Amino acid sequence: MNTFLNFMKRNYKVIALVLVASLTLWSFIPKQKGDPEKDKLLLELLTFVIEKGHYSPAAIDDNFSKSLYKEYIKSLDPTKRFFLQSDIDDFSKYETDLDDQIKNKDLTFFDLTYTRLMKRMEESKSYYKLALEKPFDYKQSESINTDYEKLPYSKNIQELKERWRLQVKLSTLSSLVEKQKLEEDLVKDKSKTLEQRLNEYRENQGDKLSPESEKKFISDFEKRKNQAPKTYEQLEEETRESTLNSLNDNFNFIKDLNREDWFSIYIN
Repeated sequence: MNTFLNFMKRNYKVIALVLVASLTLWSFIPKQKGDPEKDKLLLELLTFVIEKGHYSPAAIDDNFSKSLYKEYIKSLDPTKRFFLQSDIDDFSKYETDLDDQIKNKDLTFFDLTYTRLMKRMEESKSYYKLALEKPFDYKQSESINTDYEKLPYSKNIQELKERWRLQVKLSTLSSLVEKQKLEEDLVKDKSKTLEQRLNEYRENQGDKLSPESEKKFISDFEKRKNQAPKTYEQLEEETRESTLNSLNDNFNFIKDLNREDWFSIYIN
């Protein structure tokens, strides 16, 4: 036990960061999967580390509460695509109360932010799905503010939907440009002979190809030779489908994680 306490005192700054972050991460997870005793133990450890740390320990007071509040909210929604300004107004009532809640093992604030975030995330699914239903008009001149530090929270759902639409449009445009470049390279490759492509591939590999690798390369080359170039419409549709699948996977990943998974991901 003494070894554990000494380790915590020597490394309190690092541990404090881990614990604060793990509070953030664990608050994402549905309560039926959680253990209230683990939550309270985490808060107790956080209290100990901050108050008893060896290097200039920080007092758990209103100033600490404000600092923790700011970093915690920022970590929950760094790109400001989930919370509305009304949500932040609700959260801000606790800005100077977190020190007392930590001392009292009170999870009211963390429960509130978790519940609201889950609600906003569920709503957001409909925003990006709607945005990806139809092709984007990339000829239309539009702009998006990616300075998230200075970006205000959306005032209402309509503003939030528009923010999602622009972000998704930017993402698909970037993917589309990439796909077009690959398609252009494919067309250029078709104008080369098999011998030219094999020589280029050998140079890139920096070694002689094995018979198996060379056989596969020739097979792939012949397949590409017989493929018709993809149209802009095909590429555009592909980008929307891949973006949709990626977003769905990310949301499902968060939904399926339990508290232990979150902690394991963070510390590793």
